[in-house]
Amino acid sequence: MFLQRMSKSVQQIADAIATALGANVTIVDNNLLRVAGTGPYFQKIGEEAPQRSVFAQVLKQMRVIIIAEPGENPLCLDCALKQNCVETYEICAPIICQESVVGVISIFASDDQQKKVMIEKNKQYINFIEQMSNLIASKIGEYRLLEEITTYNKELDIIIQNLNQGVLSVNVEGRIKHINKKALSLLSLPNSPQDLIGAELEEFWPGSLVLKALAEEKEFYEEEELYDKKHLLSTVRLIRKDKRVISGVATFSDLDDMQKSVYQITSSGNGSFADIIGISKKIINSKRKALQVAAHDSTVLITGESGTGKEVFARAIHNGSSRANHPFIAINCSAIPESLLESELFGYATGAFTGASRRGKPGKFELAHQGTIFLDEIGDMPLFLQSKLLRVLQDKTLIRVGGISTVDIDVRVIAATNNDLEELIANKMFRKDLYYRLNVIPLRLAPLREKREDIPVLIEHFIYLYSERFQKEVAGFTPEAMRFLLAYDWPGNVRELENVIEYGINFCRGSYIKMEDIQGRFKASYQINSKKGSTLKEMVQSYEREVVKNLLDKYGWDERGKEKAAVELDISRATLYRKLSQN
Repeated sequence: MFLQRMSKSVQQIADAIATALGANVTIVDNNLLRVAGTGPYFQKIGEEAPQRSVFAQVLKQMRVIIIAEPGENPLCLDCALKQNCVETYEICAPIICQESVVGVISIFASDDQQKKVMIEKNKQYINFIEQMSNLIASKIGEYRLLEEITTYNKELDIIIQNLNQGVLSVNVEGRIKHINKKALSLLSLPNSPQDLIGAELEEFWPGSLVLKALAEEKEFYEEEELYDKKHLLSTVRLIRKDKRVISGVATFSDLDDMQKSVYQITSSGNGSFADIIGISKKIINSKRKALQVAAHDSTVLITGESGTGKEVFARAIHNGSSRANHPFIAINCSAIPESLLESELFGYATGAFTGASRRGKPGKFELAHQGTIFLDEIGDMPLFLQSKLLRVLQDKTLIRVGGISTVDIDVRVIAATNNDLEELIANKMFRKDLYYRLNVIPLRLAPLREKREDIPVLIEHFIYLYSERFQKEVAGFTPEAMRFLLAYDWPGNVRELENVIEYGINFCRGSYIKMEDIQGRFKASYQINSKKGSTLKEMVQSYEREVVKNLLDKYGWDERGKEKAAVELDISRATLYRKLSQN
């Protein structure tokens, strides 16, 4: 195979041997295909030698074979060309490369004079042909290595060209040796990589870190540098030969893009409508409304008490939208000091204030570009920021703190609050125009006390979750504890319920969480004895009646609706009637 691919070089060797020795030469590969030849065999290059010729024996025996009487030698008896053999004397040697026979080289005489010379100088010819065999084998080795290097370089180039990071190699004269497509993109260069080979980097990127590294013979690791207002994070390594620097390799990324990617990975998170747990009519209606809203870009204002799952709904809306593959950025307007909130939301320009990063910083709105920003506790936003937020929502542009240029943004806004915004407006603590801008799609989340039928489902979910997490086998609550949980008003809503269950599993010493295991989580006024009005059986019956009534409201109270409700609950019609009639 290799002899065929390097046939031009092999033919040159054959011609040189023929000229030096005054004899003819032919070379075949291990498939007996003639890859080179002189004299009578020059025209037969590319043809196959006879399968039962001496060449086949040389390939098999891996040794030098001399044919003194071609056509009459026993090794020639089965040769198809023995009657028309043009050779009068022949020396054949195997070409061995990496312990494998890859071909045969043959020096032969085609008349008596040449035969006489070859017989007289037999030892010299054998020695010479063996040296030529070794020469061809070494050439094959070089060719193999060259092919491997070429293939490796192609693979490496493909990898480098497809890296999501700029790569630039520069020699000591400051000329480009290699540049990938990402580097062209980051440097806003229209050329192809090949067009820039040999170009001087100083012409379009003076003062670059790689040129500084070459000049100072100093490497840099993750240093910030500027290219045409673009902030890059660069690493430069120096290549040395005999302790002398011969080139520098720079890898670099867009800092703003990196920051956005980090926020996208860390902030988007999971969250779908399937993760919102509950069977009450109110939670089902809220999910249905949010699901319809998710398909569009309308601004949503989620209201509800603390712990009702406002951010969970916001994430579900985002992940159910066309923006799902872009960032979901959440910011709590009440948790950040007023002095920092403006720069957190809108970012700041270079040198905006003492201690600011020299490259400036994008705000949450920029990081959420093409995605969703969730403004939690919007009612706590200072009035001066409310006016700036209103302009951003109206114009779809912003100006960083301390900056002068506008930044275009494409962001969906979901806001949330546990405050009564209309009351805040009446008290001049919230702008009416911002309220109407945010309140395009109002979504109210009911507190847990208004949907008690969700409590058993949530309890089951959280017991499974924390039992798995803490590697404890907890089956549920005792009747006494369950009666308390069903009767409690849950001012902290789902978040408080989850915390109570996590607390109980921590202190539970058996298969069931007792009242004493969770007593420490509640004030004395909320002890179990304060809710004596119902037994566990009565509360379960009440819960079952509520579930049946909700399904009948959904499907209708006629016979057909009752049949559908019974099928969904996997109970008989008789059982359904009995649960309705229980007092």
